[in-house]
Formats: sequence, structure tokens, C-alpha cells
Amino acid sequence: MKIIALLGTENSGKSHTINTTYSFLLRDGYTQVPGYFRVLGNPKFEDFFDILFKNDIKVGFVGMGDYIVGPGKSLKSLLQELENLGCDVAICACRDEPKIKAAVSTFTNHHFVNKTSSSSEEFYRVVNAADAQKLITLI
Repeated sequence: MKIIALLGTENSGKSHTINTTYSFLLRDGYTQVPGYFRVLGNPKFEDFFDILFKNDIKVGFVGMGDYIVGPGKSLKSLLQELENLGCDVAICACRDEPKIKAAVSTFTNHHFVNKTSSSSEEFYRVVNAADAQKLITLI
């Protein structure tokens, strides 16, 4: 499974970009695989787990890459769950911290994409949309 990890600092817009990527794929004809969607952690952070499908490609999502919620709930275990469910690609958020980056790096085929910072709130949505497009090109 290929891992595409959006790498950024706390509160840099990683979760918003992951959600935008998910929405763009739905717009582009991907469909949700029933039975896998769930909210991860506090709903206000908009972190989720889900799987989309199109043209024999399963794309898994893990919005949470900033914290560990408990045994079996770490970023590494959630990525492993997606691999066990037959995903070809996993897109995840990844806080720019050694322990979190190491979890992603345990997967041989991983790619880190740096989160672009926005110069102002005015450009926040534009920057997130551009970063989402970068993630999509790696699928």
C-alpha cells in the first residue's frame, strides 16, 4: 500500500486539506465503500477514517495524524487497518514530529508532502485546495 502523508505543524490545516481531498475525490467519481466511515477523536477536529473506491483503486483516509487516542488507535495502527482492508493507497495527516513521521516510515512505500502555509486567512482555502490537488496527483 502506498502512503501519502500530508506533513505539517500543529494547526497548519492538515485536517482541512484531508477533508478537501476527500471531497474532491467524491466530486471526481469516487464512491464511499459502505461500513467504514467513522469519526476519530473529537469531532471538532474533523478527523475521520474512511475508504473510497474508483476503477479498482481503494483509497483509505486517516485524518488523524496528530495524536494517539489509545491502544489500536495510533496513526500506525489505523494505516495498518487500511492495508488489511485491501487499500491500494492511504492518505493521512502527519504532524511534523519524529515519532509520528517514524510511524509512517514503517511502511516501505511512503511519500511525505509538505503542507503549504497560508500567508493569511484570505488564502487559506486556496492553499488547502492546491495541497489537496498535490495529494491527488500521487494516487
